[in-house]
Amino acid sequence: MNYQKSYYPKRPVKSFQDLEVYQKLLAVSVAIAKRIKSEKVTAMALDLPVKVATAHSLRFGDQARAIEALEEVMLNCNILAVYLEQYRDIKNRTIEPEFFEEQIKNLLSVRMRILHLQNSWKKFAKEYAK
Repeated sequence: MNYQKSYYPKRPVKSFQDLEVYQKLLAVSVAIAKRIKSEKVTAMALDLPVKVATAHSLRFGDQARAIEALEEVMLNCNILAVYLEQYRDIKNRTIEPEFFEEQIKNLLSVRMRILHLQNSWKKFAKEYAK
């Protein structure tokens, strides 16, 4: 029996738009902006993909700032998840709880992927420096 999986390489990243974390955060931020009527929550959600794009632009020129920007995105994912939980529990009865659960799950999943991206950028920077 052959249990090997077929290997499918990921597409090369040519711009920030090719990053899976950017695409997922863009989808989450649009969903939140359409459904949540809180300026603070909406602004934070819409800012997440912008910060990923910024970090991607800085990754070669200023590695420390790029890593810092990814740290800020991860922090804001956590904060936004808390805001969504609070918004779900306190203010809103018109939006079904499944919407909040899905967006929170997506945020925390993307947060973990950003951590992996950050680690790969650090690894690449060490190899690039040699």
